[in-house]
Amino acid sequence: MKNSNKPLLDKVIMEFEYALESIFNDRNIITKEKDTASKSNLTKGDSDKSIKVMRVNHMGEVCAQALYRGQAIVTKDAKIKNKLYKMCNEESNHLQLCNLRLRELNGKPSLLNPAWYAASFILGAIAGANEKKWKLGFIEETEKQVVQHLESSIASLPKKDLRSRKFLREIAIDEEKHRASAKKIGSADIPENVKKTMDGLSRIMKKISFYI
Repeated sequence: MKNSNKPLLDKVIMEFEYALESIFNDRNIITKEKDTASKSNLTKGDSDKSIKVMRVNHMGEVCAQALYRGQAIVTKDAKIKNKLYKMCNEESNHLQLCNLRLRELNGKPSLLNPAWYAASFILGAIAGANEKKWKLGFIEETEKQVVQHLESSIASLPKKDLRSRKFLREIAIDEEKHRASAKKIGSADIPENVKKTMDGLSRIMKKISFYI
């Protein structure tokens, strides 16, 4: 979505509406496969574990929306801005997949998603303000860390939860494509202290969202 020519107030309202949609929207998406392994084959313990894992991943997709939007609204490079909005739209499918799986498991998203969205939007805006030095390096590093997290999440799911595992694998494939795309368009290596800060914040957010 392009909004570079809109008045500032319109941009603010648009971003606020987008944030609300990302945080609170629980619409399903139409899936081609039949829901044959949604929850019925899981024990109570397995179901609870899957809910926690998917809650964390749902939080991550909420944050992804905010990171892209935050960087896009600040960056002045039209090519990068358009690419960020395109990638953000593609990421919305991941958010819907996580919404769908949480609903199937009778789980709830993280109560702190509004705070996570706000923090991620600010981080994205900081990255956009450093576009001349970092270009899409922030996005590339984000996607790299996300893929690593997804691999860990897949491994931690109960063995019988094939559906959650399938969804996360689909998401991981797309995230790797986005990382490669960011690198192809142009990304610079971001400072090591920024990478460590991103990783540290991510760990804190994941740990809290696992329970809340």
